[in-house]
Amino acid sequence: MYKNYSRKGYDLTRHAKNQPVPYGGIDVLRKPNQTKWLMRINLTFILLTGVFLQASMAASGQNISLTRKGISLTEVFKEIKRQTGFDFVYRYDVIKKAKTININLKNEPLETVLDKCFEDQPLTYYVDNNTIVVRERDRATMSPGAAAADILIRGIVKDETGQPLPGAGVKVKGASTAASADVNGAFSITVPNEQTVLIISYIGYEPLEITVGSQKTLNVQLKPSGNALDEVEIAVVAFGTQKKESLVGAQSSVKASELKQPVANISSMLAGRLPGLIAVNRNGEPGSDQADIWIRGISNIGGDRNPLIIVDGVPGRPINGLSAYDIESFTILKDAAATAVYGIRGANGVILVETKRGKVGSPQINVDYFQGITTFTKKPELIDGVDYMNLANEAGLTEFVRSGTSGTFSPRYSAETINRTASNENNVLYPNVDWIDAVFRNFGQNRTATANLSGGVTNARYYVSLGYYDETGLFKTDDSQSFNSTQKFSRYNVSTNLNWDITGTTKMDLGLKGILGQGNYPGPENAQGVFNQAFQINPVSFPVTNPNGSIPGISGQGDQRNPYADVTRRGYRTTFNTQLFSNLRLTQDLKVITPGLNATGMFSFDINTSNNIDRIKRESTYYINPNDPYNADGSYKYNQTFTGQNFLGYTRSNGGDKKLYAELALNYQRDFGKHAVSGLLLYNQNDNTNAFASNFTLSIPYRLQGVAGRATYAYDNRYFAEFNIGYNGSENFAPDQRYGFFPAFGLGWIVSNEKFFEPLKNTFQLIKFRYSDGIVGSGGSTSGYTDNEANRFYYLTKVGDSNIPGYTFGQTRNVGLAGMNVTAYGVDITWSETRKQDLGFEVKTLNNTLSVIVDLFKEHRTGIFLERGLVPNYIGLVSNPSGNLGETKNKGIDGTLEYFAKFSPDFDITFRANYTYNKDQIIENDQAPTRYPWMELRGSNILASTRVGYIAEGLFTSQEEINNSPTQFGTLLPGDIKYKDLNGDGTIDAFDRTIIGRGDVPSAMYGFGFAARYRGFDLGAFFQGQHNADIILSGDAINPFTGSGQTNLHAAATDRWTVENPRQDAMFPRLSYGVNNNNFQTSTWWKRDISFLRLKNLDFGYTLNKGIPKAGIKRMRVYFTGYNVLTFSDFKLWDPEIASANGTKYPLISTYSLGFTANF
Repeated sequence: MYKNYSRKGYDLTRHAKNQPVPYGGIDVLRKPNQTKWLMRINLTFILLTGVFLQASMAASGQNISLTRKGISLTEVFKEIKRQTGFDFVYRYDVIKKAKTININLKNEPLETVLDKCFEDQPLTYYVDNNTIVVRERDRATMSPGAAAADILIRGIVKDETGQPLPGAGVKVKGASTAASADVNGAFSITVPNEQTVLIISYIGYEPLEITVGSQKTLNVQLKPSGNALDEVEIAVVAFGTQKKESLVGAQSSVKASELKQPVANISSMLAGRLPGLIAVNRNGEPGSDQADIWIRGISNIGGDRNPLIIVDGVPGRPINGLSAYDIESFTILKDAAATAVYGIRGANGVILVETKRGKVGSPQINVDYFQGITTFTKKPELIDGVDYMNLANEAGLTEFVRSGTSGTFSPRYSAETINRTASNENNVLYPNVDWIDAVFRNFGQNRTATANLSGGVTNARYYVSLGYYDETGLFKTDDSQSFNSTQKFSRYNVSTNLNWDITGTTKMDLGLKGILGQGNYPGPENAQGVFNQAFQINPVSFPVTNPNGSIPGISGQGDQRNPYADVTRRGYRTTFNTQLFSNLRLTQDLKVITPGLNATGMFSFDINTSNNIDRIKRESTYYINPNDPYNADGSYKYNQTFTGQNFLGYTRSNGGDKKLYAELALNYQRDFGKHAVSGLLLYNQNDNTNAFASNFTLSIPYRLQGVAGRATYAYDNRYFAEFNIGYNGSENFAPDQRYGFFPAFGLGWIVSNEKFFEPLKNTFQLIKFRYSDGIVGSGGSTSGYTDNEANRFYYLTKVGDSNIPGYTFGQTRNVGLAGMNVTAYGVDITWSETRKQDLGFEVKTLNNTLSVIVDLFKEHRTGIFLERGLVPNYIGLVSNPSGNLGETKNKGIDGTLEYFAKFSPDFDITFRANYTYNKDQIIENDQAPTRYPWMELRGSNILASTRVGYIAEGLFTSQEEINNSPTQFGTLLPGDIKYKDLNGDGTIDAFDRTIIGRGDVPSAMYGFGFAARYRGFDLGAFFQGQHNADIILSGDAINPFTGSGQTNLHAAATDRWTVENPRQDAMFPRLSYGVNNNNFQTSTWWKRDISFLRLKNLDFGYTLNKGIPKAGIKRMRVYFTGYNVLTFSDFKLWDPEIASANGTKYPLISTYSLGFTANF
């Protein structure tokens, strides 16, 4: 047997095949070109990596100091490796013949030390690069490699295109000696003789057997086996990893490469990429473009609906803010078998993110940079000033007729005013402003620069990265202002992972991550506030600016402000957010007790701080009356409408928190012939503190603790069983209700591994069934915090300030008692529980090129926390107490299809599609009794309560029809909306309201795309869509001329009912001026389907496989990426995904980028 004297490195590929992990000693600074590039890297890289690189750096000219008596050669080898990084290769039976030695050398060259060690020994050595090969002395006369034993073989493993295959396995047939290729595909291995057969293998490729013979250098090229769909045999699961074939739980993963998109936040790029995940992006503002995420839809009536997010094993960390370039794997856990170990936090599903770690090999530097231009996917189109005035006159005439006023109608805008506005003769007195164009530019920009360094020796691996992202928004600026109101977000990311084998049985993993985000935004309002103002001011109210540079304005109040001034002249806001994540894990192999047993412990410390600084002003505003515009001297007459200030003020706010997490676990994994068993027993606890809580109750640390367990069994890779438990406690509940027990089990059967299936093996390479069933819990927010005092310590009654007026009595009710007011009532409640069931089916066919995975799921949630709806107001409670009152059901299907076609070594195509559908239903919500069944929310979907309104039957066609119809709202005219009288009482009122829609969260989400490669060229496209979601239009610019009548309008307002063209399919009913209580009731008339299909990504690139050697670049790819390229939808007013009722949200962004990736 042969031994490579070096620490074992953890290699997933080798682990999956149960092969010994080989040596891989690396001399980090040995090669001149490596030294050259390391000297070029950023100083920050050096500071971050210097500490742990010291253990692995060695140069061939290093000297050694060693003083020991009676030391064995193996101990000497350890010390030499520690000081130089050189590896030793020897056979066990040979090294046993060595004598102990006495040695006393100081600062001596390596060769001198080795010669001293081998004096009077029956052994000798030779040096091959950084490997020292030890053999018996009687073979000393043989030249290295010519002997019949101890032959050192070197080689490179490549794929069919000539690309290296890092991690490829090299094994001596019939022996345990093995090695793996480094990141360049290179390997070295010692064999006993020339008749030795080497087996070279790589996942997805056919294994190759080579007889050594007289060869000393091998150039190996592997052929694909067609199994391109199963590149990962080890899957990330809760608290560890498992073989993919043994999984019985429902989970989905996305390739890390798909997350490298030109956006700031990872959540915004997930929609349609993972089956079971629903994601919608509601905001495109720089730094705020994160999406809302649900796993398998919504199944909670109230409270937290977010999945638990776990990053590098630590719960509660955010994914937004992480650099996509640092992510190794992204997995969602969907059923009880996968999530039960998380107990009270697993009901909404779990997201597992693992960041990149170093691998054994020479130092690798990867650089990625892109520069993009951004523009809106679709921005709202506002009405032209001339059309606005004509429609205002038309609406005024309607109200004149409706009121029955005698006399002659006087239009609001005269023909002269309209004509002068149309002629653009004087934009000061007759403005015609498109406020969207006034505040937005056409293009912005974003860019990313990322560099990472990775590598290591067998006992120390490292990964270090630096990333930078910035994005400039589309708000305009005013050069006349001395402050910077540019809309911009920037972020710095630092990520380090060190994996160190302290001894042969003890390992340490250290992770540090830093995120520094900074935003600069104009004015006192967020983007939606600017939109609100743009939609409140019509295009003819006033110009963008006055001729003298002052700000136009018509109101002395807070609203109806000048949108351009809000963006460019009101100061700026600066936000700072700093996050530091740290986690330390120690793992101890306990094979001394029994093989396969290990203990592991982890501690993490995370801090988050935020600081907001507002430097705001509001200048005085002036209005020029077009009916009296000039002074005696002919200058404009400025009438002041608001008195403000022309200097910046200052306010600030701070926030932040601290999170501690600890876990301790025993793991066991072992194979016994055809039997494979594993087990996990884990204790964990959280301690989170909100340092800037708004009151005492919310400032008390949030604590959770629990125990998790898992046991798995597999027989002959055919039958699989798994049992999971979670046992958790929270201070939110009374002591006797504090802990919850959440069990789950899963079963799996790989039919294709049965003997009776062998005749079909060429047709179906895999057929697998799995089923899981179990209970998971919910005990509050998955983020660990709540902003509502009532949601802490449910069992305690909270009281507020003293001397608060209470009950009054007496004939005049002027006698009362003051006391302390109750803010929340203590209740005896406990965990909400969800039973999750999942039936999964997996198949692979067409020589493993086609893969289909389908899951049917069903959930039943009980004991949901709700405020009681049956408590009448006259009881006199300050607020309704909570209880375990809610009950819901949720069912659906999700699946993935993937196909890989390889037409030649130079040409292949991959196609992938995902689909998710869910149907949720309220079973119980403690709703008060309703008079009519159509008012009942039980039996509807969860968001149906946001879609209660009237059923519109069309527009009235005549006064006769109005007279013969039920009474509605106000005086009606032909062209007004006609509503359905559900209860038939002749009056349209609240008893005729019913559920008219589903809500703005889709019940179905899908994605599909392809990636094609031809020689060095690659082309890819990805489409994403949603179905069965709706909005109810309402608000400014949708409800024409309501309130003061000064609000703006969408351009679509010209599509309306008129006396001359009484269309039933018009978008707007008959226009009217002022308050209209009839036409703007919530009804099906204003309901819009916001389903869409979007070309989410379009990628084109070219790869220089040989790089640019003169620049030190080993491999380089240049590419173009389009993001949010095209949208297809029946909804045309604005981007349907933002789901706004009137479009007053910052639109989503399209990005077109050029970039490159270089490997050094």
